[in-house]
Amino acid sequence: MKKKIYYSISIIILLILAYNVYKTIKNRNEERKHQEWVASLASTASKNVRILADTITIEYLEQKRTLALYLPENYAHDSVHYPVIYFLDGQSLFDQKIQEGTEWQVDEVLDSLIKLNEQPSIIVGIYSADDRLKEYKPFPSTRWYSDKVVHGDQHAAWIVNNLKPWIDARYRTKKEANATIIGGASLGGLMSYYMLMEYPDVFGGAIVFSPSFWVNEVVYTIHEKNNNLFNQKIYFDAGKLETPTVNSILKMKEILINYGMPKENIKLDIEEGEGHWHMTWRKGFKKVYPWIIKKE
Repeated sequence: MKKKIYYSISIIILLILAYNVYKTIKNRNEERKHQEWVASLASTASKNVRILADTITIEYLEQKRTLALYLPENYAHDSVHYPVIYFLDGQSLFDQKIQEGTEWQVDEVLDSLIKLNEQPSIIVGIYSADDRLKEYKPFPSTRWYSDKVVHGDQHAAWIVNNLKPWIDARYRTKKEANATIIGGASLGGLMSYYMLMEYPDVFGGAIVFSPSFWVNEVVYTIHEKNNNLFNQKIYFDAGKLETPTVNSILKMKEILINYGMPKENIKLDIEEGEGHWHMTWRKGFKKVYPWIIKKE
């Protein structure tokens, strides 16, 4: 009897090992095919985009960070100072080859401004860390399974105190708040809203795509210490399919208006048929740019 039990257990163990080997081989083959597909993609980045690989140090992390930079078409031939939009998840902005099949087409929108005679801008895309969940939370999550040690507040301070002066020293930027925008999606949307409220003398507007306001209810009160709220502009955008996110944005919009923020300083778009993905934010940027960059 014992021999039969041991035999049965041995068979089960062998089957489990065989299945694990099969899954490992299958996953490796799928990853190889995916990488081959990515390698076959054509670059969609504009000629006005440049990638500054590992170009600036984040001191508190002791690591280098890559930037994706867009300079206006005539930047090399004029002496104009330009507004700046800083984007979190900077790898998502310009090139499907980098973003593995999708991108927000920020460069296509900016390139088209030449024909539309709109105000061009410098775009600074800040690549995210591998540990994005901690980097893009400015305060700990109240969900029990979430990381309780986060450093989004430090990352925001690094952008304000280190990255922005670094960009201002090297490129012809308009340094004032009403010409400086912060933007991002999902946790990056949460960070963008946080940075607008935390640094009102630095940022005059925020592009807030599908923000992760679920992280902590404190997000609904941080506007109360913002001494420049009534002069700022906020753009909210989300897919209609991401119902909880849409509801949180509607809640935030109502809170801000009741607090006294001018209705005309808040713009909201809900993308029909879209969810929490890149196509939503691609559509959003096409809509937001002329509005948020325009001086009233």
